[in-house]
Amino acid sequence: MTKKNTAKPEQVDGVLIIGGGYAGLHAAAAVQHAGIPVTVVDRTGRHDYVTRLAAVAGGTGTLDDASSPVRSFVDRVIEGTVAKVQDGSATLEDGRILQAEAVIVTAGSSSSRPPIEGIGNAHALRSAEDAIKLRSLIAGANSLVIIGGGATGVQLAGAVAIAHPSICVHLIEGSARLLGAMPPELGAGAQRILTGRNVNVYLGSNVDEITESGAVRKGGLLEGIVVWAGGSEALGQQFGLPAAENGRILLDPTLRVEGYKRTFAAGDTALHRRIDGEPLPMSAQIAVRAGAAAGQNAVRLLKGEEPESVDLRQLGWVLDLGGRRGLAQVGSLNLSQGGVDLIPPLLHEVIDLMGLIETGGFTALRFASSSAKSLIPFRLPEWPFGQTATRCS
Repeated sequence: MTKKNTAKPEQVDGVLIIGGGYAGLHAAAAVQHAGIPVTVVDRTGRHDYVTRLAAVAGGTGTLDDASSPVRSFVDRVIEGTVAKVQDGSATLEDGRILQAEAVIVTAGSSSSRPPIEGIGNAHALRSAEDAIKLRSLIAGANSLVIIGGGATGVQLAGAVAIAHPSICVHLIEGSARLLGAMPPELGAGAQRILTGRNVNVYLGSNVDEITESGAVRKGGLLEGIVVWAGGSEALGQQFGLPAAENGRILLDPTLRVEGYKRTFAAGDTALHRRIDGEPLPMSAQIAVRAGAAAGQNAVRLLKGEEPESVDLRQLGWVLDLGGRRGLAQVGSLNLSQGGVDLIPPLLHEVIDLMGLIETGGFTALRFASSSAKSLIPFRLPEWPFGQTATRCS
């Protein structure tokens, strides 16, 4: 028999936000800008800079780049895990019930775990905690096997090849090209940069088993630390909210949870759609814009106004592959060819800095990445100068 929760609900002023990631902080900024109090519930109480994690794990970033306290952006933070969400309230695992005038769910996503034998032997790269652990493991390794040629896998391979040129890096992708969710030119650019750093890229290749020694493919073993970078899973279903089969929370056009009046959702945990109904990918860009829009609609709700429909779209892609090389597609502008691939890392830093200012004002620039802090007008074309990754079999 399930024990009934008899805890007395705690009334939270203003808006309650579940999750302190990109969507959560941008939602909080929108609400605070309107002069409305915000409380953020987050498991660790820290904001993970997901777009920097590959650099941190790979060694081109610093430990300080991985995360910062949520409290630096929001006045009230509760460290805890939410077990259930009802309209206008959230129940924590410790039994506390928090009620608010509006709730915004921005709980993010976790690393997917496919039915591959021995998947538990693979490391994930979804959090600052993961990145810091991997950083230490990679620094002492002879070889690294990355499964998944999406943004995380490609950026990690690029960072390791630059920071640890003596490490043999293998990148395995099941489809015919890298960065399958992005324009083909970016996939080709990624392959050009990585193979130029002696990263072994395996396309159209699947992993049969992961052991403590490495990954088995086509009957052969690729030895090394194994990192699973093959995808993410939304966390929406765990809260008891209406969700699609992939776990992403179902929304109406205003980003309210379907069937709910005072509860919104944004970011990876939510099923965002383009105006034509097609699902949008999980990305930091969508999380930032959706979080801000959800915050603005929560403000409208508290003011007695009707929330507005939100038009979201993926405006482009920007990836930093380390060594002052990267890839970008912004509208019709493609920056993935040799010669112009110096620009995307700078663009990546500018976007990062803008996000800090939007969520925490200019004082938040103290959390800028190490590479952004050291920006100078002219830089050497590659770093570390003269080093080339080891060619391995």
